[in-house]
Amino acid sequence: MSLVKEPIKLPIALSEELLNHAELVAQVFLQAMYTSIGERLLEELAESDLTYSQMQALRYLATHRRVTVGDLAEGLNISYPSATNMVHRLEKKGLIRRVANPRDRRQVGLLLTDEGRSLIERVDAERRQRFARVLATMSDAERHAFINGLSAFIRAGVGAGILNAGDVCLHCGTSADPTCPLVLLHSPEICR
Repeated sequence: MSLVKEPIKLPIALSEELLNHAELVAQVFLQAMYTSIGERLLEELAESDLTYSQMQALRYLATHRRVTVGDLAEGLNISYPSATNMVHRLEKKGLIRRVANPRDRRQVGLLLTDEGRSLIERVDAERRQRFARVLATMSDAERHAFINGLSAFIRAGVGAGILNAGDVCLHCGTSADPTCPLVLLHSPEICR
């Protein structure tokens, strides 16, 4: 079964050359964010061998209340067994702990330990600092074009039904930003 149904027909304003260049720039941007501001940062700051996925799990726990393994799996868009394995590894590293629900002992919640919260704070502060240093080298007009371009891409993709808001949402939980393109398109409830 082929994922591509028919060749893409580009409007005159969107040439094959422009599409290729836009795709290349997007791939380089994603690679830069993932490696230089993501994975490499974890290698530098994390004393343990923390993966990018594990850091996403810690961040999810930091921004959501009363999280179960099932909630974590859904929020990270991974299988329940994968979430269970990740929780076990993070617990062994002392970054999270399981807490029984006093009303229903069958339900187990997940909480960050002080060490887990401290790690997130350090990684997020350094990531933000690196991102700020890059933005500081850009002109004001370039910074606005960058933000507006990414926001327009997200709005266009979700509006056209090509991007699923639930799949691309960061699930910011209690810290949902009202200026997020997804919140502006829908409701903050998507982010929970």
